[in-house]
Amino acid sequence: MYRRIISLAPSNTEILYALGAQDRLAAATRYCDFPEDANKKPRIGGWLDINDELVKSYNPDLILTSTFVQNKITSRYKKSKMNIVALMPTTLKGVFDSIAEIGRLVNKDKEAGRLVNSMKSRFSEIENKIQNHIKNKKIKNKPRAYIEEWHKPPTVSGNWVPNLVKIAGGDYSLINAGVHSKEVSTEQIQKYDPEIIIISICGMADKAPKEWITKREGWQNLSAVQNDKVFVFDDSLLNRPGPRLAIGAEKLAEAIHPECFSERAAVITQEQLA
Repeated sequence: MYRRIISLAPSNTEILYALGAQDRLAAATRYCDFPEDANKKPRIGGWLDINDELVKSYNPDLILTSTFVQNKITSRYKKSKMNIVALMPTTLKGVFDSIAEIGRLVNKDKEAGRLVNSMKSRFSEIENKIQNHIKNKKIKNKPRAYIEEWHKPPTVSGNWVPNLVKIAGGDYSLINAGVHSKEVSTEQIQKYDPEIIIISICGMADKAPKEWITKREGWQNLSAVQNDKVFVFDDSLLNRPGPRLAIGAEKLAEAIHPECFSERAAVITQEQLA
């Protein structure tokens, strides 16, 4: 059983905590900020600027990396004979498989299975809620959605995000699930004319200004901008391939189909007033 694990990605850190294996986490990156307790773990760098000497000083018996962004780090550590496992999800199924793999590595298979099933259940609840509204003819279409992962240049979110938009009842035909996020041109966006825009800039949490979209040359006449349907999300809810993607999907559904969640919003408001 691995007892000195170093996580080089926030998603892996979140998964370890969700599985109840946080006591084996010896160190993590400065971006591993959830849950709150993860901020107390020793830091060994960021996504790419890993301090190799610090890593070695913790004498890890397992190192976890994530996605193609860390390919060079994974290769470098493998050459040094360190025990490293790279999780490479590009779809929602890949995220589930990553959770299962980490569960296997830390001897938490049952916990991993429960976590995956819990996520699937939440996704099904979202889909069913929207489908019920469609059957009742309260929803007539699937609004075109655009989610921006980076702003220079404008980059549409790929990987598992198209899966989440489908769950949330949106059209997301600019990119397919399993395809890495890619640059989009102003011409492409104008032709697509998104009705919903989500700003989910990597590493900025929910601090990205809406003006990056609303004031961008050639974007002012988009339906989403004209109708004030531009939203800023905490990027960790969409960009991290971990348990909180279920929360991200629900927030997407609320933005894409607010009519499906208006009743719940009213209940929450009444509770706040009570």
